[in-house]
Amino acid sequence: MKKLCFLIIAPVFVLFAGCMGESPPPIVEARGVVTLNGAPLPNAQVRFIPQIDFGPEFIATGVTDDEGNYQLQCSGQPGACQANSIVTVTEADIPVELQSESKQRELSVYLRSLKNRPIPRSYGSPASTSLNVTVEAGKPEYVLDLER
Repeated sequence: MKKLCFLIIAPVFVLFAGCMGESPPPIVEARGVVTLNGAPLPNAQVRFIPQIDFGPEFIATGVTDDEGNYQLQCSGQPGACQANSIVTVTEADIPVELQSESKQRELSVYLRSLKNRPIPRSYGSPASTSLNVTVEAGKPEYVLDLER
């Protein structure tokens, strides 16, 4: 009986072990600049969504600075998965200190200070964005040129 159970269970275990043995692609250095109609796009959220069969923890994110520069982070480390990725660009989160009811005036000033707005909605969804890049080791710079 033990031999029969082993003969039935062993192939099933080998099948599952083979499926689960695949590891995600390596995370490599990834940074760049985002422009909209040729001008830097500050305070924008950039997401590289790798087209791999692993979970959302492999989505790399970054926020642009005043010159449109961004540095991606993925799974708690700098960079992005080495893979073909769909890229989205949206408004970054509102700073925490401006999120209360009493800070509406300051929030309004902050929102008016953001340059090169609005960000076209088409870049905000994986279904509608035209941005697609292949992240490669040894190629750390990814320039994203958006247009209205």
